[in-house]
Amino acid sequence: MSQHAFKLAQAGHEAAPAAGHGADAAAGHAAAAAGHAAEAAGHGAGHAAEGGIQLGVHWAQHTPWGVVHVDTILSTVVAMLVAILVFGLLGRAVTMRPASSKVKRATAIEAVVEFIQKILTDFIGHGASKYLWFIGSLFVFIVTANWLGLLPWRAWELAGLGEAAAHGLGLNAPHGLVYHAPTADLNTTAALAILSLVMYWVSGIRANGVVGFIGHHWFAKPWALFPLRMLEDITRPLSLALRLFANIVAGHVVGLILLGMAYVGAAALLPLELFVGAIQGFIFATLSASYIGAAVAEHH
Repeated sequence: MSQHAFKLAQAGHEAAPAAGHGADAAAGHAAAAAGHAAEAAGHGAGHAAEGGIQLGVHWAQHTPWGVVHVDTILSTVVAMLVAILVFGLLGRAVTMRPASSKVKRATAIEAVVEFIQKILTDFIGHGASKYLWFIGSLFVFIVTANWLGLLPWRAWELAGLGEAAAHGLGLNAPHGLVYHAPTADLNTTAALAILSLVMYWVSGIRANGVVGFIGHHWFAKPWALFPLRMLEDITRPLSLALRLFANIVAGHVVGLILLGMAYVGAAALLPLELFVGAIQGFIFATLSASYIGAAVAEHH
């Protein structure tokens, strides 16, 4: 029984005899009932947490600067290393005249680059290639992080391999070493959104100067809309962060529900999750490119 529930029950038991009869006795019994109900709820929640699947429970580490989600950081590093390894190997195959054994790899990386280049051309226009590194990195990281989360990590957990790996490395991971899509953590999506915000600010200042950018971005006529323009700079990264986070978490929830019902249902959901993981990377990259395009446009 929690301390709060115990106090409620104790207060109820003490109030009932002291009050005697009538309304006071009824109040005492009601307080006692409330205490027992709180105790039952606490036990029920504990059993649900022990027997069910917990969502949003992170390996939290307290530091002087705040709480750090260690599992999210490790998963982010894994996603980055996989993306660098895969696209690094594909990139090495791109030459002016690739050998026959490298044609398929060269075609794959060129298709990704051309896809991102088209996004930049549509939304930024002239000089869009200078932003390929940023928009391309966003797209590749988000897609890689999302797709890695579709691997059968639940089977890894049930087999106890995650806990064994954490124990072997001497890590105090509460749920073992298991990959969780970092895009399912609002801290990650917020960080990506802030990077996008800073990038289009910097790009706008470099293209039009400080006075030109601020004059058009915030203080353009009519000046009465200045509060709305300031609010827009808050809602843009907020919408980017929440959209990506909510869609990935929703996909995980649906996948876990289907996994609990039937493995066939979870397998049938896999193609849809692959599509959702890719489309979320596309949306994030496209919106970021559109913000940069609006910031670097010449204004007269």
